[in-house]
Amino acid sequence: MVYSGCTHTCIDEELVKKKKIPTKKLERPITCRNSDGTIAGKKDITKFVKMDLNINGHNKQLDAVVTPLQSSDLFVGHDWLTNHNPEIDWKQGIIKF
Repeated sequence: MVYSGCTHTCIDEELVKKKKIPTKKLERPITCRNSDGTIAGKKDITKFVKMDLNINGHNKQLDAVVTPLQSSDLFVGHDWLTNHNPEIDWKQGIIKF
């Protein structure tokens, strides 16, 4: 899911465990906050993964913090979107490079 309101790209904690994706420790924990500033979740984010993302034959590096996600396996956040600057057709749900 593309989620431009999310500052970091996130991957679901359960998916990481299930797929045995190697994790790395963040230098500093991240406290996840809602748009109104209230704290979201029960604990800080302390791990991330490095992985390749393939979109229509385009391989892009993806760093994603590991956190429980309710509705998706992955949120492609603002950090990745600004770094790669894809063309997004929001009506059709298409990402182009």
